[in-house]
Amino acid sequence: MKYGRYHSCMNEAFFNVDQTRKNIYHPTPFARGPWDPKTLHGRVLSGLVAFEVEENCLSDDESDIFQVSRITVDLFRPPPMLPLIVTSQIVRSGRRIKVIDVNIGSEIEGRGVVDIARGSVVMLKKSENPHGEIWSPPDWEIEPPSENMPAPEALSTGPDTTASLPIWQTVNVQDDTGKPYDEDGPQHRKLGVRQAWIRETYNLISGRLPSQLVRVAQVADFANPFTNSGTKGLNYINADITLYLQRTPVGSWIGTETSYHGAENGVSVGTMSLYDKRGRVGTSTVCGLAQSRS
Repeated sequence: MKYGRYHSCMNEAFFNVDQTRKNIYHPTPFARGPWDPKTLHGRVLSGLVAFEVEENCLSDDESDIFQVSRITVDLFRPPPMLPLIVTSQIVRSGRRIKVIDVNIGSEIEGRGVVDIARGSVVMLKKSENPHGEIWSPPDWEIEPPSENMPAPEALSTGPDTTASLPIWQTVNVQDDTGKPYDEDGPQHRKLGVRQAWIRETYNLISGRLPSQLVRVAQVADFANPFTNSGTKGLNYINADITLYLQRTPVGSWIGTETSYHGAENGVSVGTMSLYDKRGRVGTSTVCGLAQSRS
């Protein structure tokens, strides 16, 4: 598989691979989510779906022929801080389309293996665009930060204080400063379009540099805090993540721009556009449930 050149800023990772069963991933403390210290961050699940497809369902030849065009991750329940069992199945392999299902489960005491999340991946054959012009929104003409921008400094002294660790790096377009993203930070209380460049600082899998697909799959989960945060912070938890890609991004920085938020009866929908240094690459959409933070 083709993995990116950008080396993570730290030698840490969200998962260690089991030594005997290679489809079992042991989470590290850095994989904790913002809602509950006993649960994982949603973005590591979308990253695992992308990793599984590239690792076990896609040959190098196919990666040159097919484009991963959609990744949908249904989040069945809060993912526990327990080893995850990842399996996949090719459900359709045609000349122009390939569909892969990915299942993520975890063995819970007294309940056996419980489904945590399900991924559905659609791959489409690359070809030339048809002739003629079709309307599209203007590209986001904002240069990404330098690939050589220094990593953020650690904000804590140990992995047990994960909530304060800069496990990703964000540059807000408005102030053009490299800051760790803070889901409770004041930037979330500003209304209006949010634009930011995001770069992963940790590897998804220990000892493996993340591919471009893994990077953008993880960033896709930011559609929830970016589109669903308001004057009272983030009070929606997403039930899914859907990433659409017209092409695979290049470079370590992924640009994000909120484009839609709507909510009624405690159910929200949010969409953000995604960019790289060459322009638009796709969108990410989430639906969410109203949930107060404890």
